[in-house]
Amino acid sequence: MANYGFVIDLPKCIGCHACTIACKAEHDIPVGVNRCWVKTVEKGSFPDTQRLFLPVLCNQCTEAPCMKICPTNALFKRRDGIVDLNGEACIGCRACMVACPYDQLFIDPNTRTAEKCNFCANRVENQLQPACVSVCPTECRIFGDLDDPSSQVAQIVQREAFMVRKPEKGTGPKVFYLGADESALRPEIAARPFMFREGQVHLRPAGAADPDPRRPGDPRVDYDVPHDKAWGFDLVLYLLTKGISTGALMLSAVLWIMGDRTPLVGLAGPLVSVLFSMATAAVLIVDLERPERFLLILTRPNWTSWMARGAFLLTAHGAIGSGWVAAYLFGWTGLINTLAPIAFLIAASATAYTGLLFAQGLARDLWQGPHSTVDLMLLAVAEGSAAMLLAATLAGGSAETIRFLGISLALAALCHVSILILEHLLSPSPTLHHELAVRAVRSGAYKQLFWFGALGLGGLAPLLLVGLAAAVGFPLGVLIPAAIFALAGSLAWEYVWVEAGQSVPNS
Repeated sequence: MANYGFVIDLPKCIGCHACTIACKAEHDIPVGVNRCWVKTVEKGSFPDTQRLFLPVLCNQCTEAPCMKICPTNALFKRRDGIVDLNGEACIGCRACMVACPYDQLFIDPNTRTAEKCNFCANRVENQLQPACVSVCPTECRIFGDLDDPSSQVAQIVQREAFMVRKPEKGTGPKVFYLGADESALRPEIAARPFMFREGQVHLRPAGAADPDPRRPGDPRVDYDVPHDKAWGFDLVLYLLTKGISTGALMLSAVLWIMGDRTPLVGLAGPLVSVLFSMATAAVLIVDLERPERFLLILTRPNWTSWMARGAFLLTAHGAIGSGWVAAYLFGWTGLINTLAPIAFLIAASATAYTGLLFAQGLARDLWQGPHSTVDLMLLAVAEGSAAMLLAATLAGGSAETIRFLGISLALAALCHVSILILEHLLSPSPTLHHELAVRAVRSGAYKQLFWFGALGLGGLAPLLLVGLAAAVGFPLGVLIPAAIFALAGSLAWEYVWVEAGQSVPNS
């Protein structure tokens, strides 16, 4: 079988946008979204200026991250190497959008499912060139079989010096650029102006490079298509509700195994877990572009996707929590003795999988690394402790239990803040993309939420209040404000983490 790829000879591109128009006409692409486009970058100062054109399209990666993260196998690789999409299987979760390092997937406003370039597979199957190739007036686009040594594409790749977009991601892109300038190829380098679409102003991405008036000759983006963030406040709510749910069940399991049989541990904690587990499921379903298809994640799961794995973990988590509540109401303490260690393991797994899911968002460097999973576990402990302390105002609780919850809240908050300080204030960034995202966190658009919300409310305030509570015997009246501040600080950080991670442009 074939293995199709593109070579684009950039010195020949004149920026006429015929490729964009042909693509829209061929595939009936709506206004406001694009399968392919031509990005324009200017550099230099008058009269010594230069305009660079960069045709942008899907790279049909050898190791396609969009396929790995798609929970329903809607994205698949054809035998000819083209990564295609089955719209009937797409639930509109937008996970593929955060996984693609090249910003090549979007939601079609008509079908509310994901869309992408597929090298015009419908034409290729009929021995026709892709639409963008057939209309290019300068023949700067060269399409062919990379595995055929007699093809022009294969010969160019073998003998010419080429560049690809983001080789460090290890995706094996199959769009090769000749004569590329890094300021056009790397989206973090060129400064970006305000962007407009359909009469609305789209502000510069929070993590984008800013123009420096002292260096007017620096490269700057002259034309690009704006892209909305894939995940928004719905995902922030999901992180909070899931953290409360899994944290409450983990702590209830630990306390039960330690011998605590109070209603706070036996009923209130697991009940909080079940209620917030239901809220988590509701948030996830509502957030889908096609919520009526949510069951596809269970009926046709992609086992390489942590979103699919997580759906089963959350289902098991909710079922065990419900079983615990029922067992307590019927007085089946022996069953709870069996459920408690299982509940702890399932709740811990349901917490940790989210860090692995965000790490599959390969396009976002801020989300990479094992510390994110560890941090989410710590947040779950803090959020679960806070929720159970609030529940204790109604369910009561022994002095030992209240003390345990207060200490667990303080320790989790301390470790969480330590990770934030180490990651965002002390450690050097491994990539420019990561550096721009961190800059947006600590000194850019999200600095107030980071310093006063995440570090202040989520870290310093609970530590001070729990310390005060410890000095006077851990009264619930002092711990309740600590719990409220911890939840507010967690929400602030989760918002910053989700938003700042997506603030750096990828195209």
